[in-house]
Amino acid sequence: MSGYLVSPQLLSQIQQTVRHYLNLYGGGNSTQLPRQQQLRRQAILQSDLLAAVDTLTDPSTAQATILQGNGSGDLELSDITVTVVNRFENISIDADSYIKIEWIDGEWQPYAADCGPQSESFSFGSASAGGPSASAGTGGP
Repeated sequence: MSGYLVSPQLLSQIQQTVRHYLNLYGGGNSTQLPRQQQLRRQAILQSDLLAAVDTLTDPSTAQATILQGNGSGDLELSDITVTVVNRFENISIDADSYIKIEWIDGEWQPYAADCGPQSESFSFGSASAGGPSASAGTGGP
């Protein structure tokens, strides 16, 4: 019977790698959470996440740093960075924004963002003709 000898160093490296990917993709210490919550994360965008050119074929991407609880109820930046894919054609999110992302079809996609006070967003109001009008901004969601 043939087999492999696993050194303590290799075993440690395997354990670290498995822990890293469990934490990154919804496992790790959060295995007691419902499956939906395991696939959602909080993060800070490292650069602007532009609107997609085309939802189906040309989304935009940006890097984000995952936030993790520190045990005292506060969030801290982790050392985990993920690529966020934006498929929204009318929403862009500024760098340094707090965002919530979820794992959908093999990519991290934003589902909420806290746009800064300088950001503009869609607003609906009365137009001079009496109907609703939309004014699109350049900034956040």
